[in-house]
Amino acid sequence: MSEPLLEVANLRVTLDRAGTSVTPVDGVSFAVGRGEILGIVGESGSGKTLTLRAVVGLLPGDGVIAGQLCFSPAGGPPSPYAPADVRGRGISIVFQEPMTALNPTMRVGDLIAEGARTREGLSRSEARARAVELMRLVGIPDAEHRARAWPHQLSGGMRQRVMIATALSTQPALLLCDEPTTALDVSIQDQILGLLLDLRSRLDMAIIFVSHDLAVIGELCDRIAVMYAGQIVETGPVEEVAAHPRHPYTAALLASIPSFDDAAQRLEGIAGLPPDPRAFPAGCRFAGRCTHVREDCRSTTYALAPAGAGRATACIHPDVLEPAAR
Repeated sequence: MSEPLLEVANLRVTLDRAGTSVTPVDGVSFAVGRGEILGIVGESGSGKTLTLRAVVGLLPGDGVIAGQLCFSPAGGPPSPYAPADVRGRGISIVFQEPMTALNPTMRVGDLIAEGARTREGLSRSEARARAVELMRLVGIPDAEHRARAWPHQLSGGMRQRVMIATALSTQPALLLCDEPTTALDVSIQDQILGLLLDLRSRLDMAIIFVSHDLAVIGELCDRIAVMYAGQIVETGPVEEVAAHPRHPYTAALLASIPSFDDAAQRLEGIAGLPPDPRAFPAGCRFAGRCTHVREDCRSTTYALAPAGAGRATACIHPDVLEPAAR
């Protein structure tokens, strides 16, 4: 990893649900280097989106954050920050569904210009020129004309490009992407992924990309963090994790990906369901679904531990996967 830009240590997010305290994100730690793309992958409900929202302080009103968040947009060692202080001032976020995230009563050019006017104090004409420039940057054709369009007049792919342009309007050092391609068809999804790679290169911008799709993570990201039941269970370079997983949950996710090279392949689902966040079990939270489970897995407290150069796993018996990895 390059020089750290963002460091998250022991992040916990607590919510109040009908009088019950729930911690759907529990002890999450990771770092993102400058110009790096980190993928966070896991099933729905694993805590991926809440983790992103905690980084920029966009939790529900009853959400409480514990842990340490450190950021260094100007260089040097990352220092602690208050999430609201960096939102739109160094860190921007792109949401999953642009039609609900974009204000339907504003023209798209005004939506993009608003951030530059609010955060940088640009005049209306300067901000509008910036908006058109950003629309060109993200590949929107005939940008000057489309800046006058309403969100509903654009396709899903164009709306997502508008969302990305809006996020870029404050020149962030880090872009958070919360499953921005999930609602798009495959061809448009591929275009958006290509756009993000191009923007990373041209702007030297770091990206955290959240997805439940390992294939998308593999195409886009440099490193991966695998989440399960509110915790990160494995991290490492994408290619190495895909070739030699060190946690049974990662191996199970990889086994569920269809192969275009093997039409006769039988997909292996993951039996059972993730644990209820209102009553997480002791020991490994994946133990109830793991085909390699041992008795001490259900009681031993575990955390990420080194598993080779640049690798870490929370499995206390990572050797169980070695025969399958060879």
